[in-house]
Amino acid sequence: MLTGIDVTATRKHVSKLDPDKDNPTTFHIGLLDPTLRAEVDDESSTYEMSSTNPNDKAKVKLNWNKRQITAIKFGLKGMDNFLDPQTKKPIDLKFEAIHYAGKMRDVVPDRIIAMFSSELRSELAEVILNESRLSEDEQKN
Repeated sequence: MLTGIDVTATRKHVSKLDPDKDNPTTFHIGLLDPTLRAEVDDESSTYEMSSTNPNDKAKVKLNWNKRQITAIKFGLKGMDNFLDPQTKKPIDLKFEAIHYAGKMRDVVPDRIIAMFSSELRSELAEVILNESRLSEDEQKN
């Protein structure tokens, strides 16, 4: 018997980059529903079939940075203990509502994503984009 994916579930993630092992920043990671995932993937890549010349090769263009930022914008559902670089106080994450992929969605504001290092953006995007894969234990249940 197959088990479905709970598109409302979140899980906690502590970055491997976090130097504070006693009181780390915790990110609440959600997954991108299929419609949203398709929109993110399609918006960040293009594929062009070869021309009428049989020797021309197909072209693929991937906008990795845009894909990472969009994945974080929609897949990050919360965070604890992330310090604002100006105030040195934990950020109280407030989401913005935007219309995207056919409906209103709550997203992380760009000003918050701008506070993440490129390494952290890369890590969070990878975790978010891989979240829809079932683990071996989940597949067995």
